Amino acid sequence: MPTRAVNNSKTYKTKDIALNIKDMDMKKGEVVKYVSAFDNEDAHGDIMTRGAYKKTITENAKRIKMLFQHDVSNPIGKPLSMEEDSNGLLVRSYVSDLKGGDYRKLYEDGIITEHSVGFLPIKEDYDEKSGVNYIKEVQLFEYSAVTFGANENTPVVSMKSATNEEKSLLFDRLDKLTKAIRNGTYTDDTFDLLEIELHRIKSQIKALIIDDEPHQSTQKHSEPLNLLETFKNL
Repeated sequence: MPTRAVNNSKTYKTKDIALNIKDMDMKKGEVVKYVSAFDNEDAHGDIMTRGAYKKTITENAKRIKMLFQHDVSNPIGKPLSMEEDSNGLLVRSYVSDLKGGDYRKLYEDGIITEHSVGFLPIKEDYDEKSGVNYIKEVQLFEYSAVTFGANENTPVVSMKSATNEEKSLLFDRLDKLTKAIRNGTYTDDTFDLLEIELHRIKSQIKALIIDDEPHQSTQKHSEPLNLLETFKNL
């Protein structure tokens, strides 16, 4: 394929992933998960290729940190082992018992399910025909546990295009957050973060309800939707 080198190796990037956690032992504070996936094109047209992390985890593994939400002032663990396989970068991490073990509890309660990497691209090839940028080598600095998905600042958009699977995941997320808030033993700061996300998801569900309503331009509802009232009172 025709390619050209991309000279932006000094641009720091983050890439999110939603692959399932493979294993967890929170008594030891250990979790095994993928933090990066291979051969998947993201929204920016980038594809991470197998081998991209080989050099950095060989030469720099001791300096790689585990953060929360990419916050360099909030390290929450460290890698115990890192390896590439056919799916992506697989990491076995130690998760600290900071803040009364909140981060471990977030894993156990299914609140933390997604991860992201922070890196500098070192070698890239851009395919002009397809518009895809292949990332061949990176310098990895950190990987993060993220609770808010790819971009927590993205405004709520119309849910009309959401698939049934995406809708199901949204309701499942709401259920887990509600249980965590009702039954959790987190610190106050973590409860505040969970409440923020709960309100974000409630907004998405309200948008979903409105989008799924039959359009009635000349008639108002005589009574509010019971489901909408339920979410208002959460």
